[in-house]
Amino acid sequence: MKRNLMMSIAVLGLLILTWVVVAGPEEKQALPVEQESSIRVGVYNGDGASAACVIETFEALRIDRGIVPSLIGPTDIYTGRLDEIDVIVFPGGSGSRQKNSMGSGSHGKIIRFVREKGKGVVGICAGAYLVSDSKGYPCLGLIGADTIDREHDKRGSALVEVSFTERGLEIFPEMKEYRHGYIQYHDGPVFVAPAGGEGTAYDELAVNNSDVHYTGNAPQGITPGKSFLLCEEAGKGRVFACAGHPESTTGMRWMVPRMVRWAARRELVGYPADVTRPGLGEAEIMHSDEFETELFWKLFDGDPDMRIAALKELRDKRYRNGFRWAAGMIRDSSPDVRAFAASVLAEAEYTAAIEDLEAVIREERDAACSTRLQSALADLKRMVVHHR
Repeated sequence: MKRNLMMSIAVLGLLILTWVVVAGPEEKQALPVEQESSIRVGVYNGDGASAACVIETFEALRIDRGIVPSLIGPTDIYTGRLDEIDVIVFPGGSGSRQKNSMGSGSHGKIIRFVREKGKGVVGICAGAYLVSDSKGYPCLGLIGADTIDREHDKRGSALVEVSFTERGLEIFPEMKEYRHGYIQYHDGPVFVAPAGGEGTAYDELAVNNSDVHYTGNAPQGITPGKSFLLCEEAGKGRVFACAGHPESTTGMRWMVPRMVRWAARRELVGYPADVTRPGLGEAEIMHSDEFETELFWKLFDGDPDMRIAALKELRDKRYRNGFRWAAGMIRDSSPDVRAFAASVLAEAEYTAAIEDLEAVIREERDAACSTRLQSALADLKRMVVHHR
């Protein structure tokens, strides 16, 4: 009996060994590549984060198949949800209000998230103020860049001309064949090296060539030559700051997921030609708040042709609000206006309007308009990746 027992144990051992060799690898298979390599990104959505900037930043991230974006609020940060993400993006709005809405009990959590846990942070416009080391400003001090002339913060908006440095072209090689890039700017930070330092602590990736000074009594000559895109190793993590708004710049939205990839230490992949259009801008355009307001009121004109003309002017002059207002005009009483508004959304890559377009198409009774709406919808859908 003892011999039979020993033989049984030996057979059982052989079966177990066979299972480990044959079945083991299948049991231990990694998650699908897309899931395993996904970059989990939280877009800050608390007080101080502009609703439009949150939406447009989120949508820009949907260009990238490897990025899974979500919204993250102040309570999420306070209660530990930072552990679930790889990169946090602070969008435009108000940097000081974003810091206030997080609460002082969370500021150290963000700093440790980057410096100790090796994660990434991206600041865009107001978010760049927040991650900077601006003297006298309520910021997080994650990147060694000061800001100047904050007393004239409301200096205006423009499609500004930027020049990329050699380091910048390593991260954004798509810009190599272009002399300049053109990116939306709206009351953004004016970055400089810290006072008393020897050079900059950060890598300067692009420089602002445009002089934005048309509102708020801002003086001339402040913005030209100042850092526009900058990044830095911060402890174990990485920080990226942008003075402008690529997320709302047609043809340049792809820069946002690229910033995130750099901050996450991931491969800097390329993006489709539908959204990678750096040659779309040909010159700087200074914007006028008064003229923009004038065009807005023309969108209510009783003549559909006048409404279309106003929307066309907003589009051609590259006003950021143009495509935002076009999103409402796909529900205009005129089929011609609805169709034109849809074309503006497609040209502007305004993927946030996809669900609205789908709803409008279901209600559309004008055949010609329906065709144009569906064409615009198809164009927009090609620009996003739908995550499971």
